[in-house]
Amino acid sequence: MIINMHEYCTEKNASVGTIEAIKNAADGDTISFDKGIYHFYKDYSPHRKYHMTNTDSFANPEKYFAILLEDKEGITIDGNGSEFVIHGDMCALSLVRCKNITLRNFTIRYNSPTNFEMTCVEKQGCKIRYTIPENTSYKVKNNSIYFFEQSPFTKENYYLVKNNKKCYCNVIHNGDNVYRTQLSPLKGAIKIKEIAEHQVECTYIFPPKFKVGDTVAMSENWNRSGCGLFFWESGNITSENIVVNYMHGFGWLSQMCENMTFNNISFKPADGYQVSSFADCIHICGCKGYARISNCFFTHPHDDGINIHGAFLRFEKAVDSHTAVFKFIHKQQGGYKAFFAGDKIKFYKRTDLSELDGLYTVQSSVDDIDNKLVTVKFEEELPQMKDKMVVCENVTYNPEVTISDCVFRAIPTRGILCTTDKPSSIFNNEFISLKMPDIYISCDCRDWYESGPCKDLKIYNNKFSQKNPVVLEPLCMIKPVDNVHENIEIFDNEIGENE
Repeated sequence: MIINMHEYCTEKNASVGTIEAIKNAADGDTISFDKGIYHFYKDYSPHRKYHMTNTDSFANPEKYFAILLEDKEGITIDGNGSEFVIHGDMCALSLVRCKNITLRNFTIRYNSPTNFEMTCVEKQGCKIRYTIPENTSYKVKNNSIYFFEQSPFTKENYYLVKNNKKCYCNVIHNGDNVYRTQLSPLKGAIKIKEIAEHQVECTYIFPPKFKVGDTVAMSENWNRSGCGLFFWESGNITSENIVVNYMHGFGWLSQMCENMTFNNISFKPADGYQVSSFADCIHICGCKGYARISNCFFTHPHDDGINIHGAFLRFEKAVDSHTAVFKFIHKQQGGYKAFFAGDKIKFYKRTDLSELDGLYTVQSSVDDIDNKLVTVKFEEELPQMKDKMVVCENVTYNPEVTISDCVFRAIPTRGILCTTDKPSSIFNNEFISLKMPDIYISCDCRDWYESGPCKDLKIYNNKFSQKNPVVLEPLCMIKPVDNVHENIEIFDNEIGENE
């Protein structure tokens, strides 16, 4: 059955009608939008207390969703070339506990992106003039700039940010030259005044060394309040023929999912803007089955193009010979169920990432979400472990990864991060103007706690942008053992000239 969205909503406000259409959708139905520009408003959108990894979710537990599918099966959302315009700091589209879903043929665009851009257009002595994109609302007051987006219905602010103080690194965009910087148009400005509509002038004692044409993008890295698209405990998802102009809060996040296909997805900023994502583009954490990413285009995010990893939880204490307590450590991890009955677990020493012998099978688990703890009972007797000196990885939730025929261009960090022990391949991709390694393979029980070792990875027929495009860097407390990563083959690639 085809559910025609023009029977449920208008383009001017599609929020309430979309909720009703999803509610009525049955297995096998297609939710079809006539080609148009559909506006979704935070005022009328559903909200949930859902935690999203790699975000500051515990500080921002309440999330809003423009399009939210929960416990649905066999649904297709077909935009037929439409644009979905998101008003407010919310997630554009989410699948929670869904199966056999297809998303296709639409563009995600934010009315007012939450990366705040200022372009240097003129420098005179200690003064710099900047332009601000037309759709970005701002106010100059008390020698500060307040960025905000306002509800057209209540006239209340969806968000209000002063001087972007929670940003620990900015990104400069100037054509393909994109790189991180600690410089800011606002820090150190002794006078800020508006000189014309969407033009401000900042006066400094020591002006930042921006060039005319530089766009400085500021993102609240210390306050990732959510993500742009979100898949959670869902399986057999196909996303195809989608353009993403921007994503709020983080990026396109999938956690604890199974079997995902991304085909012909293009991450590129909308006209008048420079940034395509608040942070990463595609981010996959703790997923199983396969992750297939092909024919995609990545440009101008605030962070990485693709990041695929699991999560290391730290061993806290033993309860008995078969039961132990584990904890999410990084402040941007936790809030979701990481272990299910039957899952296979590996243990590693935090000192050097050496493996403890054996695979251990989860019999049951009890989560303490608020304290980021989980008590796991195993079928096997546990090895002897020293408190807080061992981490565990759910190796059941490591996917087979295929990344092929993609272009990564003008990215301030890395093109691909990939850590999984399942057979995987990265081939026929092109990397242009990246400021960090084109491909980065870590396994980190020290900083981000992003697992795990690569054991079967082929990297071939790629066109790299730099002389040392692939970096293997396991991170632990002392020095990693030599065999953290094994059976990695790198062959038949074209190596670039940039350092």
